[in-house]
Amino acid sequence: MTFAVICIDRPDTAELRDRTRLAHLEYINPYRAKMKIGGALLDEAGERRVGMVFAIDFPTREAVEAFMRDEPYTKAGIFESVMIRRIHVVYPEADPSYFDDLLANERQAAGKG
Repeated sequence: MTFAVICIDRPDTAELRDRTRLAHLEYINPYRAKMKIGGALLDEAGERRVGMVFAIDFPTREAVEAFMRDEPYTKAGIFESVMIRRIHVVYPEADPSYFDDLLANERQAAGKG
């Protein structure tokens, strides 16, 4: 089953989000094959992250809830709200290499690459 997960950040958590970003990317990396789409939610100006959204294949809602409990942004207390809903996917990931580049850049910035 595919589930959509919509997470809204608490106000004033941008610095915490930045500090937690590498751990977040490392956490979701093994689940990439299960991801249908994912990315940051932005403010109206498109300048600031205000949350995240993704669609993921897991066998049950409980599996998604467990995934989110262990997610570094969740553990850091960044999210004001998290909504999980089943979804019917119409199209797949367009460019798998995009994430490889994103993760490599974050690792390098953190001195781990």
